[in-house]
Amino acid sequence: MTARAALLTLLAALGLARADAQVAVGEAAPDFRLQDQKGVWHTLAQHRGQWIALYFYPKDQTPGCTKEACSFRDNIFAFEKLGAIILGVSLDDVKSHEEFAQKYSLPFSLLKVDAEKHSVEVLADLKALK
Repeated sequence: MTARAALLTLLAALGLARADAQVAVGEAAPDFRLQDQKGVWHTLAQHRGQWIALYFYPKDQTPGCTKEACSFRDNIFAFEKLGAIILGVSLDDVKSHEEFAQKYSLPFSLLKVDAEKHSVEVLADLKALK
């Protein structure tokens, strides 16, 4: 499953998009409200007009996910030069995100998807991104 398909599935589970919705390139994505590793709530609306690198990963502290997060960290200046922010999204809890971000000095927010509030399909889609 592609990251785009996973995003659409996640947004549908949150009730922010239809399950069969297609987001076209350049089209605004539906809003969301997710908590980061510091307990701060983030919405897409608060970043309107700004470029966002929204990436999904299955689990904190795993080799592939750590490599991906550190790649974003190591290239953050390129994102900042473009005026973009980075937001990571996974199923891990806030404490796990906090430990992961501290251990690897991740200078961006890691957002928590609440597994109890989302469908089995979303969880499967995020796990399929491994």
